[in-house]
Amino acid sequence: MKYTMNVQSNAQSRDHRVDYRVNSADGVLSDRSRVIHLRPELILNVSDVAPSAEGTFRFEIEQAPIQFGFVISGANRITYHDGKLRGETEVVEGGSSGIFYFAQTSGVIDSVRSTGVCTLSILTTPRFVEEYLHIPSKALPAEFRGILADQPTQFRWSANPHPAKSHILSHILYDRFRGPVHRLFLESRVLELMAMQLEECLGQGAGIQSETVRLTPADMERVRAARDELVRDIENPPTLVELAKAVGMNEKKLKNGFKQVFGKPVFAYYRDYRLDKARELLESNAMTVTEAAYSIGYLSLSHFSRAFRRRFGLNPKEYSRIFGRIS
Repeated sequence: MKYTMNVQSNAQSRDHRVDYRVNSADGVLSDRSRVIHLRPELILNVSDVAPSAEGTFRFEIEQAPIQFGFVISGANRITYHDGKLRGETEVVEGGSSGIFYFAQTSGVIDSVRSTGVCTLSILTTPRFVEEYLHIPSKALPAEFRGILADQPTQFRWSANPHPAKSHILSHILYDRFRGPVHRLFLESRVLELMAMQLEECLGQGAGIQSETVRLTPADMERVRAARDELVRDIENPPTLVELAKAVGMNEKKLKNGFKQVFGKPVFAYYRDYRLDKARELLESNAMTVTEAAYSIGYLSLSHFSRAFRRRFGLNPKEYSRIFGRIS
């Protein structure tokens, strides 16, 4: 099996597009696999290799697209044949994700035959990404500047797992939209995933995040203790003053440290934590929508529904119907 991917450019019109092709034998890729051209410069690819199938892919890349890759399940072993990664082998497992740029690269990808592997990738051009980044080039990490300049470089960055990313991925894999709005829905979720990955990847180097303070191991323990105290009584959270006092930190250091350790402000974490708890209750059919809302401290069902939809893309009743376990 073989796949090729390249960015094709028209010098006269300055048009760019991503060309992506997969050649595989029948029965290797499941019906869930698909390649969707959202725009000429933006492709969504879902590759689901069936268990026990021949799972060896050769890949060839010349003028590289930027890849936003996510391993949904299973594992891949990747061996690189060219450039600074020549001779390297790495294993990427379910739950991992990252941003990759492999110009003038070839190699082999082997999936685990006993379990198969499902991956989702977003392929786009350096120009497409650059148009969204209102950041001076000198503020970007040097390697990323090379990507945007179409230099023949190789770049790989691994992201941290995050529940919000997992939920967006599930919406893409099991989307309920059809007809004219289908592509609009997919593109909105794809762009959201790209934004989350870029914010994490470029945040420190591009000055996106707020000024940080150095945390000692003891400080990090206090921040983790603050997190435990924050969610101990989900219906009655402490104020920031109470939280800082409980763990022996000043408020400014706690706010800054919490964002460093957990990737978001204190009460954004609390908001997302309790919505995640509601999601788990709805998925397990343990409670009705009303019961789930009240159990996490919401007194208004309309407020709960709006917050749930902002986080997961569906209102609670729709989410329960689609993702709830069948009794």
